[in-house]
Amino acid sequence: MLLGALISGLTNVAAFTVDELGHSYTGIPGIEGEKVNMHDVGHGKSIGGLTAEEIRARCRQHHMTLVDRIVTRLKGVPEAGGTMFDNTMIFYFPDGGETHHSHGTEFPFIVMAGDNAKLNLGGRYIRLPNYGQEGHKTLGNWYTTLLNAHGNPIEHYGSHDVGLNKFGIDQTGPIKQFLA
Repeated sequence: MLLGALISGLTNVAAFTVDELGHSYTGIPGIEGEKVNMHDVGHGKSIGGLTAEEIRARCRQHHMTLVDRIVTRLKGVPEAGGTMFDNTMIFYFPDGGETHHSHGTEFPFIVMAGDNAKLNLGGRYIRLPNYGQEGHKTLGNWYTTLLNAHGNPIEHYGSHDVGLNKFGIDQTGPIKQFLA
């Protein structure tokens, strides 16, 4: 349905959730017959002889196969300036950070963008400075960057992190190295 809505022009934005804490999976390779509650896995429960870490790895692999299917299909749709994927950005925000009840210090995003993206991502792995270090940026800066790149030049999206004040971190504006 997501691809049909995008390709037909019914919408130019789509969001989907592949799992959340209440989601129960079936069909995980190696334990196909088991019903897997992701909240239990988040608390370290082993199921069907697989550790929680292995179950989460297999679920992330499943997520990436879904993303690959979306990208492949969009690359097959001709559109002005190339293909539909060339005019698309896909964001994968994993279901958790460094732990189940995350502190948010390690929360990776995967951003896939076609050739006509309005951001300079350049097919690279980008890691910004850690909390409180010079050049550190927040999620607010990331969303500010997206809005600025797409014609909404705001100074800052969301609330500032008051904990960063003691470090003198400027939290306003987009992340300049990402702007095309």
